[in-house]
Amino acid sequence: MSETATKELCAFHYQKTSTAQCALCGLPICDSEEDLSAEAKQICSLCFNSPRASKFRKYIQLGTMATTIASVILIFLVVPSENSYQLWAFLLLIPLMIGLLIGGNKLLTNIAYKGLYKTQMILPLIRYFEASGNAQFYKLFLKNLKKLSDEEIESIRKPLYDYLIPAILFNYSKLDEKWQEDLLKYLQIDEVTLAKLFVEDYRTLLINIAVHDAKADLSQFIFYLGEISKNNDIVHIYLKEITSDDIKNLKDEQLRKDYDKVLEDLFLYEEIFYAKCDELNLQKEKEALIELLKRYEPPPVPKSGMDAIKQQRDQILQMQRQGLVSSKEDFELADEEEAEVDTSSVTEES
Repeated sequence: MSETATKELCAFHYQKTSTAQCALCGLPICDSEEDLSAEAKQICSLCFNSPRASKFRKYIQLGTMATTIASVILIFLVVPSENSYQLWAFLLLIPLMIGLLIGGNKLLTNIAYKGLYKTQMILPLIRYFEASGNAQFYKLFLKNLKKLSDEEIESIRKPLYDYLIPAILFNYSKLDEKWQEDLLKYLQIDEVTLAKLFVEDYRTLLINIAVHDAKADLSQFIFYLGEISKNNDIVHIYLKEITSDDIKNLKDEQLRKDYDKVLEDLFLYEEIFYAKCDELNLQKEKEALIELLKRYEPPPVPKSGMDAIKQQRDQILQMQRQGLVSSKEDFELADEEEAEVDTSSVTEES
């Protein structure tokens, strides 16, 4: 097992053990980072630079607005309106505005990351993605990861995985369909290697999150990892855990509160759960899943609508296994239909 508590590592000086946490964002920092931001009362470099970046953002916005207004007035005063030159002059404003925005964003980035090496930007971005669920932080992480050399990536590979694995598990449903492509390319690993990281090196973390802090569709991610890594042990452990006596013996109210996402996945992917139990000869666990499902209270939408959503999701998963469709686009379509069902039910009730 190579699992490491991410709080033990400084998010910026990843070779060092953290001695404190940033008072604002909670990132672990070490003595070097504290010395760097001593003036800022024990906050990390990013939080220290953030107020300056925000101030410059206002200046850039005001400057862009003033430049646009001044340019429009100048065009009206100088360029004759009788000919087409005025139109061309207005069109020239477009690349000017784009240039100002691009330049402004680069300036803000330089201010926010002032004093940091390229490798020191990586881990904080992953942690921000984990905490916020904002996929833009994941995209920004990939953008910065792309800039690193092979040697630089190798130097942070272990702490990178310590941060990245939980971030993906907590926010898997918020990633787009191609979330792996660039990641695999930049890390120079294949899909099987990535899957084995989850099911072997970070197995305990994976099971704990999937069972006790589950997010939407995480059960399907585990089934996918089992198939890709050729390791059904992780699926076996997962099914055993969610049907353990500790969970089965909970009162209905506590069960729905603590394991709502597990039950929701069971409701949506019922047949897949049962098929996995049959495949692994887990008949006792299958019976337990059936009993757990009886205790689940689905969302207040027409049952026919929910059945249609389940059927569509099952069809999509079947087609995925046959390589006929991609995943996220089709699930987004199913989610849109689910939203339509929710809307129609509210209308009917009113």
